[in-house]
Amino acid sequence: MKQFFILLMILILVSCAGMKQAQQFYDQEDYQAAIDECLLSIEKDSTNAEAHLILGKSYFALGKTDEALSALKKAEQISSNSKIAKEAKSEIISIKLKIGNNAAKEENYNRAFSEYKEILAMDSTNFGANFQLANAYAQNGWLIKAKKYYQKALAIDPTNIEIKNKLRRADSLMHLAEVNFEKGKKFYLKRKNISASKYLKRALKYQADYKDAKYYFHMAQGKILYRKGSKSALWDAIEHFGKAMMIHEELAEPHFFMAVAYEKKNRNEFDNAISEYKLALEKEPDGKYAKKCKQKIRELTARRNKLRKFWGK
Repeated sequence: MKQFFILLMILILVSCAGMKQAQQFYDQEDYQAAIDECLLSIEKDSTNAEAHLILGKSYFALGKTDEALSALKKAEQISSNSKIAKEAKSEIISIKLKIGNNAAKEENYNRAFSEYKEILAMDSTNFGANFQLANAYAQNGWLIKAKKYYQKALAIDPTNIEIKNKLRRADSLMHLAEVNFEKGKKFYLKRKNISASKYLKRALKYQADYKDAKYYFHMAQGKILYRKGSKSALWDAIEHFGKAMMIHEELAEPHFFMAVAYEKKNRNEFDNAISEYKLALEKEPDGKYAKKCKQKIRELTARRNKLRKFWGK
């Protein structure tokens, strides 16, 4: 037993000496030497959290981001709730913030969103991630989400003038979107779809995540294309009605006009039209389009059955 403790003490002293040397190499910016020293220590003891920590920092200094994150995550896992784990977590957040910022500069917003959200899952009070996520949303015109994260960043730093200015800018853009939406909706309800489309498109230019503006824009575009009447235009109309339906799944209107477009595209292709009329009726059984849907379902079903009987199918 005594020999075991002596051996254990020797290993600890050797490990400490190795980590001291690795830290010195890191401080001297001799990152490859620090990496080599850490790998030797990890080979002797894979649970050496400090070795994984310095290894991760050294890898990142050399631009090896994936290797850095892997090593830092191991340091955090091995030494949970310790000083080393906290430092590893801080390094991971710092790296991910840099990756997110670079992705946003390159307009790779999906990557940027992913990195910022991963940081916030680790630390919801991280100012940088909240602020940069808000900026990324704002750059895409997603002002509702942008405001949400600007407000979170402002709660962390209440005196930040830049955030207050960005919130005012978002409010101004949302107001312009609202003004144009109201004009577009009025034209839509008057069946003036070209004018409606113009104002609704402008509303979306100011605020890309304006849900109702998107809905009415797709409906107006669908109706414009429906009137053109060519097969390709009708397919495009169906696509727009489908997008409108995805925005307001509870409404009968997009299903009704999708059915009408299917009918116009091919009057003997019954199933798609009947299906959409049924969905419209299911969504709003007592709504504006209910009576017409019932009538169309009866007519198309009768015609379909008559043709099937005639052709013996």
